[in-house]
Amino acid sequence: MQRDERLPHQYTYLVKILLFLSLLVLPLASVRGESIELRDGTKIDGKIIFVSKEKVLMEVQTSPAIREEMSYPRSEVAKIQRATQDDVAYAEVAAFSVPSTADNPAVYDAPLARVRFFMKNYAYSKHMPEARKLAATFETDRARLVAGEVKLDGVWFAADASPAERTELGGRVQLAKMKDSSDPVAAMSAFEVLEKDHNTSSAYPESVKVARDSLVKLRAGLVRARADLERRIREQEQGLNLASEDRRLQIEQGIAQEKSAIQAQIERVKQSGSKWVPVLSDTKVLDDLSSLVNSEETRLAKIDTATLAAGAAAANEAQRQLAAGNLSAAKANLEQAQKLWSQHVLLASLQESLKKAEAAAQGGNQPPRP
Repeated sequence: MQRDERLPHQYTYLVKILLFLSLLVLPLASVRGESIELRDGTKIDGKIIFVSKEKVLMEVQTSPAIREEMSYPRSEVAKIQRATQDDVAYAEVAAFSVPSTADNPAVYDAPLARVRFFMKNYAYSKHMPEARKLAATFETDRARLVAGEVKLDGVWFAADASPAERTELGGRVQLAKMKDSSDPVAAMSAFEVLEKDHNTSSAYPESVKVARDSLVKLRAGLVRARADLERRIREQEQGLNLASEDRRLQIEQGIAQEKSAIQAQIERVKQSGSKWVPVLSDTKVLDDLSSLVNSEETRLAKIDTATLAAGAAAANEAQRQLAAGNLSAAKANLEQAQKLWSQHVLLASLQESLKKAEAAAQGGNQPPRP
């Protein structure tokens, strides 16, 4: 039988599809616990790829975003530390960090499931003490969130806060999520929550500015995603044209699985109630996101963030002056805040506090009754 020399070209698109699918279902983890020590005492951490009598080949993190293969002469290597199965498994557990800002217990569900799986299946591991400690931290934090507490920048706030204080705190939490996120879609999802539930908080003016920046980043990402999609479609068409009937069926099945995975992601977002779908390799998704970016940029450009920020600053200053006992300054700042942003969530409570403080001050100045 004559060999088909076009085989590599026919399978190019299929391989890319299968790789895409594998990334959807398999967690990415760097292997920890693997290292070599050179004879001069230098220790090099990474992933050991190959060891022979002549050399040791490693994958090393040379920068935060770059991993390179590095070769070391075997004669210069004094020690080799290979990762065990539990080392690899614990690397996935340790990849979950304790969030500094959290208001939803669900953020701990995936980390807890992973660490519990590790503890069940690797009870013998040397990493068990760290795993138990991590599990205890996750469980404690999750319980506090269930009880109504909120964590902001590592500081816990009590569950018995007033509705106004909860609105103010919730705005700060969502703003922190926006700033911490490297994904503009995630940032806009947090902004969506902030606008819906906390748009009278002090965080709102700054969140609008962060949202505008996120939209600029998202627009650039959409341009890149559309170019990648157009290239993939061309490769798909080329692969289908070159493939034999049975291979064409395999490619079509791969394409169908990819579309199904994308649709599942879209449905999950819809069920959450958010309008911000991740940037996916789908023409309609990219078109819808582009339209949403355009409309949001137009809408947010009309918001007078400078005035709102000045109002929030005046309210915050009034709160500070009240705490210091400077009632006249507090009153002046509250009047200014009322003019600039009458809907600021803390104004009513600050005005009530000012009235009580003024009444107490007047009562203390009255002469004693005979």
